Order: sequence, then structure tokens, then C-alpha cells
Amino acid sequence: MEVLQLISVDHVHPHDLIFCEKEALHLNGREEIFCCACSKSLAGASFYSCGECYFFLHKICAELPHTIKHPSHHKHPLILHPNSPYAPNQGYCDMCGLYILNFSYHCADCKFDIDIECIMLARCFIQPEIHKHHFTRWYRSDPFTCDFCGTYSDRSAKCRFWFGDLLGGDLLPWICTNCHVVVHKKCISLPFTVHLPQHDHPLIHTYFIPENQSIDLICGICDMEVKREFACYSCQSCSCVVHANCALDNVQKMRQKFWAKGIVTVEDKLLEQEIEHFSHPHHKLFLVQHDDHEIKTKCDGCMRLISHPFYKCLECDFSLHATCSKLPKQINHPLHERHPLTLIPNNDNLAFYCWACQNPCHGLSYYCLTCMGTFRIDVRCALVNPFEFYHDSHKHTLSVFTQSNKCSQCTSCGKKGYRNMLRCKEQCPFALDYGCATLPRTFKYEYDEHPLVLSYHGNDDSNGYPYCDICDQYRDPNHWFYGCPNYSECPIYVHPECAHGEYPYVKLGSSIKAPDWHEHELFFIQRNEDFLPCSDMCSRSNQELSVECYKADCNFSLHYRCAIGKDILKFSLDDLRLFIEKYDSLDHCIEE
Repeated sequence: MEVLQLISVDHVHPHDLIFCEKEALHLNGREEIFCCACSKSLAGASFYSCGECYFFLHKICAELPHTIKHPSHHKHPLILHPNSPYAPNQGYCDMCGLYILNFSYHCADCKFDIDIECIMLARCFIQPEIHKHHFTRWYRSDPFTCDFCGTYSDRSAKCRFWFGDLLGGDLLPWICTNCHVVVHKKCISLPFTVHLPQHDHPLIHTYFIPENQSIDLICGICDMEVKREFACYSCQSCSCVVHANCALDNVQKMRQKFWAKGIVTVEDKLLEQEIEHFSHPHHKLFLVQHDDHEIKTKCDGCMRLISHPFYKCLECDFSLHATCSKLPKQINHPLHERHPLTLIPNNDNLAFYCWACQNPCHGLSYYCLTCMGTFRIDVRCALVNPFEFYHDSHKHTLSVFTQSNKCSQCTSCGKKGYRNMLRCKEQCPFALDYGCATLPRTFKYEYDEHPLVLSYHGNDDSNGYPYCDICDQYRDPNHWFYGCPNYSECPIYVHPECAHGEYPYVKLGSSIKAPDWHEHELFFIQRNEDFLPCSDMCSRSNQELSVECYKADCNFSLHYRCAIGKDILKFSLDDLRLFIEKYDSLDHCIEE
């Protein structure tokens, strides 16, 4: 006996409906049957029919939700009606202006209606999980509110360029002509469902919170008000609501791999005796497991002092920690979610500035090949977990994405203004910049037989004389320092910057050839009191990282920031010209 598939749609029809799988249906072999919801033919489509009366529905029309939220009507949800709620020939669709003949979505309070054909064009309102919008650029300059994140944007402000990228480019409007939604470019790929680490249930994207839905309109992340009329993420199991931007800033997407899982645990017995590494292609590297001599060289991967086991080139000055030799070639990183990052060597020996800690570095780095050099992070900072970072100095976990903690001063050094800070997730007034978060735990001081230990919590027995034993300058007792664990017998206190130098990740004395800067070979130096004036005539006389020519009678010396600033400016102007040529219709948005 054939088993009939039945469904009940009591909100639109009193009888159960029978499912028919893509059968051409004709009455008396002549009459074509039309759907009672959308008035389109059922020929060649799966449909439901009523066994008791003349009633037919496309499968998708039968599965229309009873209630939807539509961005064209933010006050109330719309209810599915099988007939026009008005007198014949009096109801019309507020989207297309045509008379409503069959099913429609209706708001009784506001007399707002949308017919089924317009709803079918905007499938995101009935199948948000699987529907894909088809967006096109919107070239008008009107201010708008993004229908996906609820953020107001004023396009009349001029766009500015930096490093060849258009700041605010992600905030330009794109429109879906079927759904009539206008969104930021960055919100086009907004997920329908997000999973927050601080909430047990999934949160669903919604265009607005109806007035009849009684919930606490306070964002579960930033504790600020969530406005009913704007898009947000809400929980279907409890009263939690979250701003769309807060949710995206805090969520670790399911597709994203944890960037440190690719690092192989290093054990002596598993290490190869010799390897070839892409960062040093000319020679093989040989394993050094034990060495009685004190080693002062740096790892060419992470630029920390080398330690056993490590690989060494026997023909040139190149060393690599065994762990650094096994770094994954590509990672996905939360600080740059748009594109994967690729591990690259420093073949030209130029120091780059790490995007996270802002320190110059000579080592390996993770680099975005898509963004034309605007994102580059050293391997030390890349392996810091920005979602849950544990540090000995604090009892709670730290996160870059803790929106409700506004602590802007680094607890370690007291400095402000860093691009990213690791803040306490439990709202303690505690924060670390990336440079302090990655400080080595110990430091070997030549005048002390014991390794000095990084101290955090005021373990200062200096008896009212807080000075650094290297620079003899004042040392703030509230900030971190390196000290001997045996304070009573060996009272040594050292600034972290004095322990490691102002440029701990640069190989001072290494050379580069940069014909755009100078015709001779240049060497990295840290300027001392007798330095030459900067050849860029920048008027700064500070002792910062510079490159200098050692040729006799050649007094060339250049701040390194001045040197790369020239290249950055040239790069950004060239890139700007290419951008204008490609998008000449945006000339009115570009600030000279």
C-alpha cells in the first residue's frame, strides 16, 4: 500500500494536504492547475493537493512560515494570510504596488502588505539559512543604515587612503535588488547563525525586535542598548540579544582553524639530524642538541635568543629553533579574518614592523598576500591566542575581543595607544599590549649568576630606590621588571627594554642593499649620542633604529622609519592611481 505524505497547514487551509512529487497535473486532460498561493502553474513542480476540495500549493508555498520579519516594516512581524484582508480589489502590495489576489503577508496594526511574488524574490525572509543575495554596488551618496548590522553610515564624508587601501571601503553600500536591503560591503557575508563562547545557545540574525516581544534590550557583550528597529543577533531559547558587530568581533568562526595547532611538539628523538628549510634555501641546516658554550645568537625565525635544540647553518650565520622550523606554512588568524596568512622568509633582510606589537623585526612573519602588504605579523605575536590568552601575571583569561572592558593602558609598561590590547575577560582593569604579553620569562644578565625573572606584582625590595641597574634611570615600581629571585642577597632590578634592548627582534649590524635609499651597503644600527644627522632631513634627533653607511667619507645615516616611509608613500600613491583607474566612478569619494 502506498504511504501518503500528509502535512497540516491550518493557518491557511482547514484540510490536510497530500504531497505529489513533480507530476504534471491536468484535470480532464485539458485544464492546467495553478497554485492557490502564488497563482503560478504547478506543471513540472512538486506540490501539495487537498483530497477534499480544489486546493493546490507549490511545495515551497506550502512551507511558507506563518510569521516573518521584513526590513521594510521594522515595527511588527508580518502574518501570512490566505486571502486579502481587505475588500475585493482594495488590497495592494506595498512593495510592487499590484493588487493582492491570493496569499500575502500582512500587518494588521499598520495595514502593511507584501504579496507572495515579492516575498519569493526575497527568499532570505523565508529561507535565511540557505538564501544567497545578489548584491550590486549602490552609487548614491545618501546616508543609510545597514539592514544587516544596524549601523548608520554617512557616505557624504570623504574617503581617505592609507597604505593603498581605502579606509571605509568596507562601509560602502551594496543593494540586493530582489530583497531591497542595503548593506555594508563588509556585511555581505554576515552569517545567519553565530556561536559565542560566552553563551550556551546559537544566536540567530534578525532584522529587528518586534514591539510585542518583551525582552531586555541590553547587548550581552557591550552592555549597551540594542535598538528594536535595527538588526542584531538574538537567542531563540532565552532573552539574550547582541549587536551584530559585537557578535562578529567576539565569535570564532567554525571554519577557522586554531592557528597554533599546526605546530609540532618538539622532542629530541623525533628531530631530523639535517633539514632543508625554505627560509634558508642555499644550505642545509644541521641539528644542535647540546652545546656547553654560551650561545648569544638569535633565532632567525622568532628573533629570540637561541636555545636547544636548534638547527644551524655551518656555512653562514643562520640559526632556527626546532619549533620555528615546524611552523605551519599557512594559518587563518582572527586579527585578519578576510584572508589566510602565509609564512614568508625575510630574504631581503629588511626589518618589517609587526602589525600586532608594532616592533621592527628581522625574522619570519605571517603575511597577507591579498592585501598588498598592509597586514604582516611576526611569528611570536601570531601564536598568541587573541580569544583566550593565559598569562602568569593575571588570574583571568585575556582577549583582544573583550568589548566591554575599555582599559586602554598596558599594565606592564603603562603605555597607551596600541592597536590591539589583550584585556581581562572578567572586567578587571588589566590589559597587555602584544609586546609585553610576549616578553621572555627569564633574562640572563652578565653580572648575575642567576637568571633574572620577570616580576609582575610589585615584588620590589629596592627599599625606596627604584632604579634600573643597567641604565641607572628611574624605574616605576608599579611596572614590570626583571629581578633576581634572591632579592635579599642580590638586589638587581632591570627595565625590560634595558634587558632586551629597544629593538630586541632586529639583528643590529646586519646589512642590506637598498639602491633606492643609497648606493652603498647599509648597516642596521641603534643610534648613540654621537650619531650623524638623518639624511632625510626629518628634523628628529632621537636615538632610534637607523641604517648607516660605513664607507669612508660617506656620512649617510637614515632613520629606518624615514626610509620605509618613502617606500610606503610611493607604494600608496601608485596603488591609489591604479584604484582610480579601475574605479573612476568613485572619483568624487576620493580626498586629494
